[in-house]
Amino acid sequence: MAYGRSGHLALHFQNSFGTLLTTSAHYLPLVTESVMETIGQVVESGIYGRLAESPVHEGLHEVAGEIHTEAHPIALGHFLKAALGQVTTTPQNSAFLHDFRPAATDWDALAALPPMTLEIHRDVGSAFLYGNLLADALSLEISQGQLLSASLSVKGGLFSRKAPAAAVFPAGRPWTWDVASAAYNGQAVTELRQLSVRFENQLALAHTLDGGRWPSRVKRGGPQRVAVQGAMVFQDQALFSDFLAQTERPLSLSLAGETVAGSYTNQLTLHVPKLRFTEFKPALSGPGLLEVSFSAKGVFDPGLGYALRATLVNTQPGY
Repeated sequence: MAYGRSGHLALHFQNSFGTLLTTSAHYLPLVTESVMETIGQVVESGIYGRLAESPVHEGLHEVAGEIHTEAHPIALGHFLKAALGQVTTTPQNSAFLHDFRPAATDWDALAALPPMTLEIHRDVGSAFLYGNLLADALSLEISQGQLLSASLSVKGGLFSRKAPAAAVFPAGRPWTWDVASAAYNGQAVTELRQLSVRFENQLALAHTLDGGRWPSRVKRGGPQRVAVQGAMVFQDQALFSDFLAQTERPLSLSLAGETVAGSYTNQLTLHVPKLRFTEFKPALSGPGLLEVSFSAKGVFDPGLGYALRATLVNTQPGY
């Protein structure tokens, strides 16, 4: 009998699109995953003099799904690299600061972003290998009373199997809600109860007449997008006024975790230079504390060159 708690997931960044890689494992403390292969079915249109369906043939192969974790200070860097595409690392004595920004160009002619192989052991026989996967979207969410969660959506396609390796997980603890702080237009926001930031690449799979059934490339089907959603105690109308005026102001979210490498902490900062509210819904929903939900988008800042930036301080030498 298989148990989910006996399984594991490892992420490997490939050297090239088209070749599975299993020698650079980064093990992720997993909560859930839904990565699956799908095989299309091609039904003949010809009439065979019967009421039954015409013959069926094997169609296109694809892989897609989502990995959900409680954001770990080391493992999260691999998610950020996969989704944003570029990172610069600067040593800080015995710690390292990693600066992640959305890629301005594609990784190569076949892949918009660094391709990955996911090694998923489901506690039944061989481990499943899903390759040529790219990060379609990354979501980070923090809620009062919870841990910071991270979800990575992937798509692409190659499949194989191998003997499961022995998982080795990085040391460190995820971020809790009580180490989070937010600022809007440079001023602290203390009324937030939940905040999520989602970065989307809008990838598209392309199959070509290359003699194979898997996607021959994974490129962009639309622009990069940044979506922000949240809920807060309705304390005053300042943000509501910005919604009405469609004002664009900076938003930042910082989480300072456990102390590592002397005086440094595992720190994550998300910065949206231009936040524009698209929905702001103050409504009476009962006799209790009035809460308002909102949606917003991160607008690209031409001067800074990004709509979302993430910095991560930890003990990892590089990504």
